Amino acid sequence: MRLPAAAFALLLGLGATTPAPAAGHHPWSDPGHVRIGALRTLDNLNPLLSGQAATTDLAQFLFSGLIRFDDHGDPIPDAAEAVPTRENGGISRDGKTITYRLRPGLRFSDGQTLTADDVVFTWQQVMNTRNNVPFHFPYDQAESVVARDARTVVVRLRAPSAPFVSNFFRCGAQGAILPKHLLQGKPDLNQDPYNVKPVGSGPFMVERYDVNATLVMVPNPYWFGGKPGLRRVTYRIIPSENTLLVSLKTHEIDFYFAAPEQQYRELKALEGVTVAALPSSQFEMVAFNSGRAPLSDVRLRRAVAMGIDWRTLARTIYLDVDLTDWGDVFPRSWAYTAQPDPTPFDPAKARALLDEAGWKPGPDGVRAKDGKRLELEIRTVAGAITRENAEVVIQQSMRAIGVDLQVHNAPANMLFAPIGAGGLLASGKFDLGIFAWTKNPDPDDSQTAGPEYLPPHGGNYSRVTDATLGMLQHRANAVYDRAARKALYAQLERRLGEVLPYHTMVWRANVNAWNDDLHGVKPAQAVSDFWNVGSWTL
Repeated sequence: MRLPAAAFALLLGLGATTPAPAAGHHPWSDPGHVRIGALRTLDNLNPLLSGQAATTDLAQFLFSGLIRFDDHGDPIPDAAEAVPTRENGGISRDGKTITYRLRPGLRFSDGQTLTADDVVFTWQQVMNTRNNVPFHFPYDQAESVVARDARTVVVRLRAPSAPFVSNFFRCGAQGAILPKHLLQGKPDLNQDPYNVKPVGSGPFMVERYDVNATLVMVPNPYWFGGKPGLRRVTYRIIPSENTLLVSLKTHEIDFYFAAPEQQYRELKALEGVTVAALPSSQFEMVAFNSGRAPLSDVRLRRAVAMGIDWRTLARTIYLDVDLTDWGDVFPRSWAYTAQPDPTPFDPAKARALLDEAGWKPGPDGVRAKDGKRLELEIRTVAGAITRENAEVVIQQSMRAIGVDLQVHNAPANMLFAPIGAGGLLASGKFDLGIFAWTKNPDPDDSQTAGPEYLPPHGGNYSRVTDATLGMLQHRANAVYDRAARKALYAQLERRLGEVLPYHTMVWRANVNAWNDDLHGVKPAQAVSDFWNVGSWTL
């Protein structure tokens, strides 16, 4: 018998737990207690105030959204009973009203009931301009969000939007339902004590948080999915990938999350360790800041892109562990159309574009214009080995076309903080940036390249504001038919390559390695590898 998709996902991912094996534990395993090690520092434990992938990962432990994504990249119910569709009445005939029905008996980890009023309250906090939210997308697409009753949330959209259904309160950064009873009446949440010991409705709750060092989580006794399979989770932030590798080898941690490609083969050789490297809808890019000179000139952006040997980077730095492509539609997506890279490696063309833009070689080989040298800075997460190695190669490539590229890296919490908190990317304090963006399985790229979605409205850090790109995004979002949308995304990708807000290097395979006494881990191709953490056992 084939189970309905929602019931099957619930059985596998959220409510079901598999008993731990009676025997076979390694001597270093602490039954029921998993110790996770990760590189990235955090800007917040309150997902409302963070755009970090790391916060999205931790939200899977602590919070519920209306929906979340499973390991296949399909939306599944979380706090909602079902993902809205036209067939189940969740999407209106005109495509502008979306209705979410909550599960019965939802409660936060303090025992208080979670209702539709909490969803409405959280939406209001996203839209509150006093809160340092990283972006308002997609919440600003809603004309109204109301609680029809305690278990029914009704959203009226300004225009039909196919991506909205799975973007709105998907569990993660800006997708977690906050408790109105604890936070109402406050002018803003920016410095609230809640942000370091939040109360959510996920499978776990915070026991202790030593900021950017150790987060200890224990089961939430009120989780709708039942009793989680783990009795304790210790999440350690270790800002060195070499130290993380040693910590796994010496059994100080059980799970090494998001290891660099350079460590993949060494991890595979370890006994008692399971390793996964599943290509995901997370694109690793070089972003170009068009918001300040000289990259405000598209010829400069194209010249830089054509001065970089993208295929060699994928082979020698990312070690062919990942999928390669230049655009921002996941190559395994239904929306993908293979198209040639409009800015392939071509140093001669790059030099010609720089000449055309008036940048002439100086005595030391570095170009200059009007007495100013062509100096650019590149930023990424400090300590991220793969990206730092990529910076060295790109720096050499830029020198070969007459660009002096300087490396200025920073911790993740500084790089990705919201604009109101001085985030370097959101504030435009970079020329080139290497980072990854985790897309929902839906191909919409309004948030990263839409002309309306500069920070804080969205994550368009490149500040390219192209009307044609925006028009194509609106057209693609307004239809629910996949075939029609796919044709529009082929056009959109071509335009993206022309105006060049960013160039994808690879679609990252999240390299994870864990103690093989840990069961239930199902790495995902979208959003978070921790999507089903409530069913893990050790």
